[in-house]
Amino acid sequence: MIREKEKEWFLTPDQLKPMKQLFTLLIIVSSFTLSSCQEKMKKYDWIPTECAPVNYPAQIYNGALLYGEKGSIYIPDGRAINYGWGESGSVNIAGEQMKEVPHTLEISWLSFTEKKNYGGKFELDTKKIDSLFAAGYPDDSEEGGKGNYHSVKVGMAPGGDLVVWLAGSRSKQVEVGFFKAKPIENLDWKKIYPSMEDGIGAYIDVIVKKLTDSVKEQMAAGKIPFGYWGSLRKRYNWKPEIQTNAKVLRIDLDYFNKERDFVFGDALQHLSVKPNAVIEELSVYWLDDRNRELRTELKFDEQEAFSVFSKIPQGEEASLVVVLDKTKKDATVRLKIKDKETPFQQVKVQSFYK
Repeated sequence: MIREKEKEWFLTPDQLKPMKQLFTLLIIVSSFTLSSCQEKMKKYDWIPTECAPVNYPAQIYNGALLYGEKGSIYIPDGRAINYGWGESGSVNIAGEQMKEVPHTLEISWLSFTEKKNYGGKFELDTKKIDSLFAAGYPDDSEEGGKGNYHSVKVGMAPGGDLVVWLAGSRSKQVEVGFFKAKPIENLDWKKIYPSMEDGIGAYIDVIVKKLTDSVKEQMAAGKIPFGYWGSLRKRYNWKPEIQTNAKVLRIDLDYFNKERDFVFGDALQHLSVKPNAVIEELSVYWLDDRNRELRTELKFDEQEAFSVFSKIPQGEEASLVVVLDKTKKDATVRLKIKDKETPFQQVKVQSFYK
């Protein structure tokens, strides 16, 4: 016989059911929390760097990439930036070597040609960045055949255009963010440079004085090409196609939006159509009839390239066909859309023996 006091500790099956459901839910939540923590713990070796167009210099007032729960690394500042759009600038190797990918960009800067400050706080696509860092990319020049991204590059252009790229070995580069910063009325530049007795205006004049006459004319006429750097990001569905009797070793692809890629080995036989920006330069590494290695470099005229690529209808696919002959050092190139082909007339072709 069960005593009354003991009955209090026994539950019927119906009473146990909700408790089992609650227990199962707690396990799921705990597993999800543990999984999330493990994902947050992924760390990589990367550093920040910065850039701006050659003729449209900028200078960072304050900039940082935030990562993890409390991590932060500053973007190099302290100088006028005009290394070139998409090019690598200064590096900051302070702080932790291994860190999570950045989730936020905080930045403010001066655009010299506009005499205007820009800035803001921008949320990055952490999931995309993390997947790119984790996967790396095929690279036969690296040990293990895998290349890794090592830099987070921040580009600033007139009008507040702000681009973030990941850069890796062998000049691999991919865009991971585009933002529009807002003008900032006042930044206390004297706080950064206490010795700036004549104020920021005098410093701007020194930098502007070094610019080309054409840029100075743009400034005077209010015709700085706002939106230009954003327009370079236009993508079309196309792939490269090499038609040749030579053995091709590798192709390098540089796009006007400053992404860079390369393909080698068996992957050359499996080139697929994907959304790419307009091609700026394409190099083919190949063996001639005497088994000597050459690099044939095709540099595209910007105006012609954008005009030709604009012929690709939305939803259609195209091939950039490069024709090489192993007995010659020349090449021709055309854009093929279904049964229609448009040759490039302004492309500059040069071949070099390695």
